[in-house]
Amino acid sequence: MKANASSAYPSAPAGPGLNAAVERYYDTTLDLYEDLWGQHVHHGFWDIGERPGNDDDRHTATDRLVRELVDFAGIPAGARVLDVGCGIGGPAMHLAGPLGCTVEGVTLSAAQAARANEKAAELGLGERTNFRQCDFMANDYPDASFDVVWAVESLMHIADREAFFAEVRRVLKPGGLVAIATWSVRDGELTAEETRVVDQILRHQVMPSFSSLEEHERLAAAAGFADIAIVDWSANVANSWEPGFAQVKELDNGRSMMRDLARDRGVDVLGFFYAGPLMLKGFETGAVTYGAVRATRPAAED
Repeated sequence: MKANASSAYPSAPAGPGLNAAVERYYDTTLDLYEDLWGQHVHHGFWDIGERPGNDDDRHTATDRLVRELVDFAGIPAGARVLDVGCGIGGPAMHLAGPLGCTVEGVTLSAAQAARANEKAAELGLGERTNFRQCDFMANDYPDASFDVVWAVESLMHIADREAFFAEVRRVLKPGGLVAIATWSVRDGELTAEETRVVDQILRHQVMPSFSSLEEHERLAAAAGFADIAIVDWSANVANSWEPGFAQVKELDNGRSMMRDLARDRGVDVLGFFYAGPLMLKGFETGAVTYGAVRATRPAAED
């Protein structure tokens, strides 16, 4: 038996309901992610065959993923960047710091935006960054406002990816770049067991569906982008979900803590704890993938 690889979890909310669920999830887990993972709330990146090391390696690996995306997409120094799904601003600090970019960050979570602005001020980057609560799919930016649209592990929360690429193209200047790092799924069909794992991940991580890297490439082309490229980083990032690196307590040893969190913050917070084993299984089977997408809005257009 096989199932469609990009099928959404049956009970995933849609429209405003999805946005509200994503906002609630990140509001309730903000301190958990930051306490465990630091400023970069995303996968780490290693050479194939490397293993996660100590806490210093965590920061090195997550920072490296940002640098790999900068290099892969060719982000120019000093660019005006729109960071879609900016989280608490980790990647934006690299863009605004070493690269000297001006970064506008948007997130569905007011708590994340506030924390990102705090961090920017602490690092002396407040003049080159601004973070606010805003739905990118209903933003108020004028046409051709940005040199770069940057999205690290946020596109999975957007249900209408065709509309996403169209909106990216609208806000980009001619010749501008889009750079995406995203959770994804193997192109084609999944077995029933693989689909079950993917559906659990979607439910616990408040995501409507996964697209394959190849589907992202097709959507970018359909939206009129040029110079499109994708790269599969699954083997480079999968170690992010090893228990020692993820630092999420084993369920059997942390049930009391989980009960307390669920009582204080709601059951949605428990998705944070279920992510690790599910993602490990997804990567091991090859059903879950991870990669980057880059594309350019043509400089000369009809």
